[in-house]
Amino acid sequence: MNIFKLLLFILLCFNSVAEAQDIIRFANGEVLECKVEGITDSTVWYIKKPHKKNPKDKIIPSDDIFSVIFSDTIEVVVYKQDISDPLAFNVEQMRNYVEGAAFARRNYKGIVPVTGAFLAGVGGGLIGFWGLLVPLTYDLFVSVFTPRARNFNQEQLPMNADEFFAIGYQDVARKRRTKRIIASSFTGVVAIVVYTTLMTKEE
Repeated sequence: MNIFKLLLFILLCFNSVAEAQDIIRFANGEVLECKVEGITDSTVWYIKKPHKKNPKDKIIPSDDIFSVIFSDTIEVVVYKQDISDPLAFNVEQMRNYVEGAAFARRNYKGIVPVTGAFLAGVGGGLIGFWGLLVPLTYDLFVSVFTPRARNFNQEQLPMNADEFFAIGYQDVARKRRTKRIIASSFTGVVAIVVYTTLMTKEE
């Protein structure tokens, strides 16, 4: 029995090592699990699915990447501060920016503005052609407000949630909110147009 447990433990360890992958952390908060083949001053070479037969190398510009975390937990920071730009973030400031951006990707919902966009789309669709200005006006109005980092999904804000964390969070949250508002407004317009068309046919 002890031998069986030992063999099972060795098998589990082997599988975890075999499946362990490197992680590319992008400056916009996204992450990519892959097998990193090499890092240069301008590019990062990686294989997205190393377990596939005949995997192909891919290349990403290093400007888009903050760091690479290898499967042995060693992190290589790819980001370099542009010393010619007085407003450029240093490494630690950029790290907090990336953390904020990643937090927004995991947590930002924007349910209220998206719901409002759908209703604005429905209202605009009822008015007619010029009613398209209703969701457009709503979108412009909502874009004035800055999304704030909050504790969604029971995930607590990290201790390093400083101003750079907030900037990263806001940048990603704004982009996600804009995309969802546009899609929701369009859905609202289409929904009311389809509804009124079907009701007209029934009459």
